[in-house]
Formats: sequence, structure tokens, C-alpha cells
Amino acid sequence: MSSASNSLNASTPTPDAPRSEGTLLQFVGFRLDRSDYAVAIRRVQEIILMPAITRLPQTSPDVEGLMNLRGTVLPVINLRTRFGVPPKPFDEHTRVVVVNVQSRTVGFIVDSVSQVMRVGEDQLQPPPPGIASVASSAISGLFRDGDRLVIALDVDRLLEHLEIESD
Repeated sequence: MSSASNSLNASTPTPDAPRSEGTLLQFVGFRLDRSDYAVAIRRVQEIILMPAITRLPQTSPDVEGLMNLRGTVLPVINLRTRFGVPPKPFDEHTRVVVVNVQSRTVGFIVDSVSQVMRVGEDQLQPPPPGIASVASSAISGLFRDGDRLVIALDVDRLLEHLEIESD
């Protein structure tokens, strides 16, 4: 059964599969607190400095507010809040990773953006069973980058329960 599972994973891309170059997958890496995360590079529209955010009343605590990106108003999600990481003031390293999720565009506030990472498809491991949290339900896999463990996120699953109106 595990060989069938491995061949399925290698040949059938998920909806959030990173852009592949042969057996290499590409991710944009970022940090939240002391943890390293990544999203598929093909989902990232751009990375920007922290813009002015307009707060919205009566929204999910994860929704930091709205931002204006060259005339387009986008919801902005604070991933620290989403993952239950203690709040921290925004600083010169804080960035908004603008991602395309299904038919909409959303900004994710992260502590810092690290690098573009190229990972062999065989290095991406499934998340361990038995972990129950908002973050774990959105993990598409794990991989090592040097001595660090990087958590690859599925942005569709990350936002599936969040109440954001489509554009």
C-alpha cells in the first residue's frame, strides 16, 4: 500500500502543488515566531512591506482587516493569530505575502520572508498523524532545509473555514 501511496503522491499533484521543475518543487519560505513555513511559489502573487490596514468590525480574529493593493481591496489574514502564536508588534521585517486562493487574492501577514526554496519531490513528507490544530489541517507536507524543519502549507485548506467574501 505504501508504494501505491508514494506513486500517487509523486504523479498526482494536489490543488496546492508547487510549481515543479522535474522533481524540484518551489516554495516561498517565511517565519512565524521561531517556526519556518512555506507556500507553493505558484500561489504567491507578490511580497510587500506592511501596508496600512483598515480594521473591520465583527470579523474573525484572524482577519487583520483590509488593504488597498494598487486599487484592489484585499482581506489580510494575520497568520500568527490564525495559528495561535502570541501577538507581536509589526516591525521592519513584517511582510504581507499576497497569495491567490481559488478565485480570490488574500494577504498573509508573516514575521519575515526568508527565501525561495527548491525541494526534491521525494524530500516532501506527509504531516505526522494525530496532530489536531488549525495549522495541522493546512499542512501539505514537511521538509528539511539544512537543520531546519519547514512546514509546507496548503493555502486552500488554510482558508477553507475562514469567513471571507469572494471578490
